[in-house]
Order: sequence, then C-alpha cells, then structure tokens
Amino acid sequence: MGVVQHLPDHLRSIIERQVAEGRAASGEQFLEDAVRRHAEDLEAEDEFVAVAEAGIADIEAGRYTTVSTPEDGEALHRRMMERLRARLAARGR
Repeated sequence: MGVVQHLPDHLRSIIERQVAEGRAASGEQFLEDAVRRHAEDLEAEDEFVAVAEAGIADIEAGRYTTVSTPEDGEALHRRMMERLRARLAARGR
C-alpha cells in the first residue's frame, strides 16, 4: 500500500474499509479517486465564485432580472439551466 502506509491510522482504516467493501480496487486507487474528486470540487467552487462575482457585477451595473410571478421564476430557471448545460457541453462533461 505504499503511500497509504504513511497515513495516520484513522485515515488508513477508512481507506482499508472502502477497499474491503469493494468501493475501490486498492488504497492507491481510492486516493487517486479522492484527489481527482477533490480537484473537481475545487474547480467547481472556483467556477461558482466566478459566476457569483460576475452576477454581483451585473447587479451593480443594473443587469438583473426581476422575478415577480411563478412563471417568471420558471422562465429564469429554464434560461439558467440552458446556460449551465451549454457551459458543461463546452467543457466536454
């Protein structure tokens, strides 16, 4: 278990349990998957912050949508989901 052997006992036992339950083929695979997922989470968080900051700039510039009816909310939701799907498709996900 190379790298896994150098981890604190409580982390090593978590990894060993996941391998024993068949959730990972090895401790190394578990760590690779964990690092990849963590990196993806950080990237998603960075993107979320960038979108939020852009949204704040839009509001400050007077570019925003007022939602006053359920239909307005649904229309806004549809537009946002279309934009999200387009972004994800452009990133190849």
